Amino acid sequence: MIRKIRLLPIAEESLGVRSMCFYLETPDIKMLLDAGLSLAPRRYGLPPHPIEFKTLKVLREEMIKRAERVNAIFISHYHYDHVTPSFNSWFEWSTQEIFNKLYSDKVLFIKDYKNNINFNQRKRGHAFVKEVEKIAKEIIIVDSKKINVGNTELIFSEPVPHGSESGKLGYVLMLYVKYDDESVLFAPDVQGPISDKTLARILELKPNLLILGGPPTYLSGSKVKNKEVEKGLSSIKVLAMSINTILVCHHLLRDASWKEYLQPAIEIAENLGNKILTPAEFISKHNNLLEAKRKELYERKPPSEEYIRWLNLPKDERIRIPPPID
Repeated sequence: MIRKIRLLPIAEESLGVRSMCFYLETPDIKMLLDAGLSLAPRRYGLPPHPIEFKTLKVLREEMIKRAERVNAIFISHYHYDHVTPSFNSWFEWSTQEIFNKLYSDKVLFIKDYKNNINFNQRKRGHAFVKEVEKIAKEIIIVDSKKINVGNTELIFSEPVPHGSESGKLGYVLMLYVKYDDESVLFAPDVQGPISDKTLARILELKPNLLILGGPPTYLSGSKVKNKEVEKGLSSIKVLAMSINTILVCHHLLRDASWKEYLQPAIEIAENLGNKILTPAEFISKHNNLLEAKRKELYERKPPSEEYIRWLNLPKDERIRIPPPID
């Protein structure tokens, strides 16, 4: 377990929202990793339950508090569960004011928004940089770069696939942080990884602790090929053999059956004295997989008529009025 690098999950599926936001601190730097969060607009044919919006709001407030303590923010890619937009959206709990609170006077380590990027992320990246350059202290494009901050080494990966190498979701950056004899690798949205090249790169770095975006089993056979999901799960078993602590995050935890898929890797890790945990388990909390339980939430606690009316408002009107969740 790491002791000299402080790590704290701020928002993530195991905490109730779509996100991979972590607070990371060494004696030289305090950072937020991927300061974004969101809710799935539809799941099981249902919009978010009020409890999901409540959780989103609470975690957004915690993210803002943490942002007050940091001097840098890393942005691995431009999906809105990883970067906060400046426009109003309750599904991201974002406003211009929140955007300013997060990014003002920060050094931003960002993925290149012009190269090795798909069309949608390029558009979002341009819009983000256009707004954030007005308030950020410094913006540094970090693809394939190494930066030393005091005795802390930051190694930003080359762009790696968001899932499979043939996929259409573009690329993300991984971040390797080393201080003294400890290291953490942040590998968002690599989905297992599915890519053999990404797997080889993670094994080469061999961090003490790996923060890993798991495969989207809930999309298997529909938006993602079964064999790609199986490859992602197989990769976790390989990683379990050599990495001391793995925090499996994100896409995998949108599936209520995530533990069944992960159990073979968990057993491999335990037999070798290693650990596989969710971010919630890492901080001794119960897993709170709200999206995976959305249907159950609606059955157990039907939303109020006021909330249903809010959902049915025209989009331009709903954007101005917060969801009635208190």
